[in-house]
Amino acid sequence: MTKFTGICLCGSVKYTCEITPSLIMNCHCSDCRKAMGSIHGTTMFVPEETVKIDGYPRSYSHSSDSGSSMTKIFCETCGSQLFSKNSNRAGGIGIRAGSVDDASLIVPMMNIFTQSALPSTPLDPNLPQHRKMPG
Repeated sequence: MTKFTGICLCGSVKYTCEITPSLIMNCHCSDCRKAMGSIHGTTMFVPEETVKIDGYPRSYSHSSDSGSSMTKIFCETCGSQLFSKNSNRAGGIGIRAGSVDDASLIVPMMNIFTQSALPSTPLDPNLPQHRKMPG
């Protein structure tokens, strides 16, 4: 089991998690690019009950292209996005990799929504590539 911690930019919201993430992936969908303000979003997936949040984050929900409800959870002070939830994956939570204190834990396992990847985005040829959401 891996214990890791994370924090938002201003330090108002912190978290701890005591489990090895089951999946770490780079998402290239336009929603992740917009929400993260980057060329892709990297997310670590864990059971929600393994995450202890200290602080009072806010949330924003929207529909995904598959029709599920996606919730972005962020610090209301600095705007750092820390977590995400998907209504089709009850009990799970995504932790935004950029918020994790120990960057050595971020080892992506796949790229998803590569059909939406920016043409200039390098994709690791050693990782599985999925044009959309797998499974």
